[in-house]
Amino acid sequence: MSEVLYRKYRPRNFNELVGQDQVKEILGKAIEKNKLSHAYIFSGSRGTGKTTSARILAKMLNCLSEGSEKPCGVCDSCKAIDSSSHMDVVELDAASYRGIDEIRKIRDAVSYRPVMGKFKVYIIDEFHMLTREAFNALLKTLEEPPDRVVFILATTNLEKVPETILSRCQIFYFKPLREEDIVTYLERIARAEELQYDEKALRYISKAAHGGMRDAVNLMERVISYSGNVKEEAARTALGILPEEVIEEFLQAFSSGNPSSVLEISEKIQSGGFTHEVFLEQAIDAVKERLVERPSDDCFRLLSALWETNKELKYAEDKQTTFEVMVLLKGGFGKQNGEDTQKSEVSPIAVDENSEKPEKLEVSVTEESEEISLFIEHLRMKDYILWWTLISLAEIRKGNRIEDLIIEPDSEFSSELLKERMESINKIAEDIIGKRFVLSDKAAGQEALESLDRDSREYFESVITGLGLKSDIENGRIKLELEEE
Repeated sequence: MSEVLYRKYRPRNFNELVGQDQVKEILGKAIEKNKLSHAYIFSGSRGTGKTTSARILAKMLNCLSEGSEKPCGVCDSCKAIDSSSHMDVVELDAASYRGIDEIRKIRDAVSYRPVMGKFKVYIIDEFHMLTREAFNALLKTLEEPPDRVVFILATTNLEKVPETILSRCQIFYFKPLREEDIVTYLERIARAEELQYDEKALRYISKAAHGGMRDAVNLMERVISYSGNVKEEAARTALGILPEEVIEEFLQAFSSGNPSSVLEISEKIQSGGFTHEVFLEQAIDAVKERLVERPSDDCFRLLSALWETNKELKYAEDKQTTFEVMVLLKGGFGKQNGEDTQKSEVSPIAVDENSEKPEKLEVSVTEESEEISLFIEHLRMKDYILWWTLISLAEIRKGNRIEDLIIEPDSEFSSELLKERMESINKIAEDIIGKRFVLSDKAAGQEALESLDRDSREYFESVITGLGLKSDIENGRIKLELEEE
């Protein structure tokens, strides 16, 4: 099996490393002036060159060349590090080996002098994954390090590292790479592999990589596997990028509130094997370009709505349904009979203070709002994004019964979605706040039962359940009229 491209073309020295100029310059000067620290932390997102820079630094420290240009790349020490066989350069994956026993082994080994090179270098990748006990064991070694030992700690989550560790290390921040830098590096690989390519395809790949060079090279390899070249059409197909005219059609339907067009485009995305996340990223980029050319309030509102939709989609399980609901609720859909009923700028919970308040109801509006807010927050934390969206955009008021909350959806579309899910929603609501939601179109049927006492009401409900009429009554297909004797 051939070697993957990101390993085959991994930079061997700082001249080959793309970007991260501030890191290269500082480390180069430190070695030149022999002003080394005993511990470094390389922090940044994935694929930005942390482990590669750590290996290059290890080669510079242990290079056997007498010349000024280090690493030379040809001495035994440099070759051994490149092949991961150097006795004095130890790499540890803290995500897999995160316990105190591993750190104790390192602590015992640092007391021995280097064998092959001048320095013993320990590269600990994803070291934020270490256990608390492992951090404590490492602390003493970092505080009083032996001579000729250098620690290079790489992490993608610096905020998880204890302050006591941070204060004993020099910290370098690796920034996400610019698209121009990624394109330059991909061009270098394409020429070395003698591949046909065009710049637009490379720009598609660099944008999809989101600043990570390793991701970009892997995406490029996917395109090559698909077509044998790196052309625009192959890149669009392999990366799931839709044509610009589909994006324009969607933005027009989104802005004008055309629900049928939005749902039709969503179905095309799903059936065509594309993803809604990539589609939304394309739409956001298109609106950003519009803003640069012709800034307007409409573009800003459109960008805000798309960005909120994209955030909700990120954690949703049912991507298609969440996409459709969020777009219809955030877009112009709902403008009917000359009235703008859009709820995107409306407060999540609206309690009707003028509704009837029977004397037996002792729960205050503030307490009711707090309970509703608690329930909505629970839905958000548990990733019930669709339910959270529908209830947040609805108006909620107290019912005549203390355990009822009347919910009035912001549109017929939302009402249909809530009807299908009301039983599941109420199971959670009863557990969390001890109340049930009732759709506003059911209120008449519920009020008809209010004149009955509790025993009569329970008897009546058991009868209609036995007759199979409960769902028809709750959905308003059968109306109740109770007559006094």
